[in-house]
Amino acid sequence: MATTQTGYRNRMQVAWSNLQANRGLRPVDLINGYRMVHPLRALAGPGEPFDVATLAMELFTRLQIRYQPHHPVPAPIRPETDLPRTTRGERRVGLFIDAPDHLSGVAMTLNEWRTEAARAGHTLVVHTCAHRSPEPGLVAFPPMGTIGLEVYDGLRLSIPRFDDVLDYIRRMRFDAIHVSTPGPMGLLGLLAARQRGLPVYGTYHTDFPRYARTLTGDPAFESFAWKFMRWFYGQLDRVAAPTESVRRDLADHGFEPARIEVVGRGVDTTRFLPGLRDPAWRTTWGSGKSLVLLYVGRLSREKNLDVLLNAFLRLIPRRPDLGLVFVGDGPHRAALERLATGAPVRFTGSCTGDALARAYASSDLFVFPSTTDTFGRVVLEAQASGLPVVVSDAGGPKHAMRDGITGVVVPDLREDNLAAALDAVTNEPARMNRLARAARRYATTQSLEASFNAFWNLHRAAVHQPAGERTP
Repeated sequence: MATTQTGYRNRMQVAWSNLQANRGLRPVDLINGYRMVHPLRALAGPGEPFDVATLAMELFTRLQIRYQPHHPVPAPIRPETDLPRTTRGERRVGLFIDAPDHLSGVAMTLNEWRTEAARAGHTLVVHTCAHRSPEPGLVAFPPMGTIGLEVYDGLRLSIPRFDDVLDYIRRMRFDAIHVSTPGPMGLLGLLAARQRGLPVYGTYHTDFPRYARTLTGDPAFESFAWKFMRWFYGQLDRVAAPTESVRRDLADHGFEPARIEVVGRGVDTTRFLPGLRDPAWRTTWGSGKSLVLLYVGRLSREKNLDVLLNAFLRLIPRRPDLGLVFVGDGPHRAALERLATGAPVRFTGSCTGDALARAYASSDLFVFPSTTDTFGRVVLEAQASGLPVVVSDAGGPKHAMRDGITGVVVPDLREDNLAAALDAVTNEPARMNRLARAARRYATTQSLEASFNAFWNLHRAAVHQPAGERTP
């Protein structure tokens, strides 16, 4: 009883804090939100009932939420994007995404799919909410405001005029809608598809329930997040999972197995390659060590980085030849830097493009300790750069490599287990070289074209009648 009362008081404190922090909400923001939530409540998913209004209340009483209104309120718009003519039976797919500028594997994969669609001559139009200049194949609705979550610093969800998005989709002659994430744009894509009677597909990119537990420390919130995921993805005709382990995990949590299909990821092996190795980079960031361990990604608690750093600190007294480099940024960076004081550990901050490719190629071993990632595209990028990889047996990254061939999968990833695995791999130069060569060979088999084709073929049942005969 005492625990329940404490939990109730904590939630009320969060709600009060949110009320104080969001007093800038305008009537137009409230009306806009209502126009979205009200029709969503009519969507019934399989299994247990779910109320979107309950979702809003759960978020408002569990997470510190900051809504930043944009001034002035954007005028109503009607993006004049005409879909090109297609051959009979060709699919025309509208993809709806949130946080397009977030530096993550998800955002990068979606941008790659847009590029591959254009290259192949397919009609894939990406829709988002952001202040973006017009681009081929991209429609950006101006945001009315932006939501930030304190537990996930750096992620911003933009809120469009809901009527603009729904009116636009009603006018366009899509054959299918694909939703990337269950954020504002994803929910609108789902709603519009159901209102138009269109098939709707989705991708399970991110393990939101486990992120929720890791970032909040609240098991009840993880349980609620799974309930929401079942409701959202249960509305879809098919769901793409990035790996077989994610497919099984979703089925174990109540997703209908017949609707889940594995759609993997690819890597650009012309951008990430061993020939970019740079002695100057090693001098700057390698702490003068002969072997450099590398992590690339967001520096946040859900990535399990304390385990990596503590394993390294255990190891260096007997392995003074090792250095560790963190490439990336995030809310956990300051804590990691304090923990690493005096050790041969460097933090480069965020890197993209050529600088990122050079960081990979100039290191010796890639370590990715996350147990919550559904795939981990950085694991593919590292292998394309000729690095052996060390990953956990939990989550999706183990499916982005070949255990014992391109790297090592560490069971029950704890500090002692990880330290032992790193010591064993780096102590055998011949083995390191063998793994590195195999890593590059494996990466060359994971093409962007194949990844996109698997995504595109997911919609093969989208055209129920010839596009030209679809009722407007």
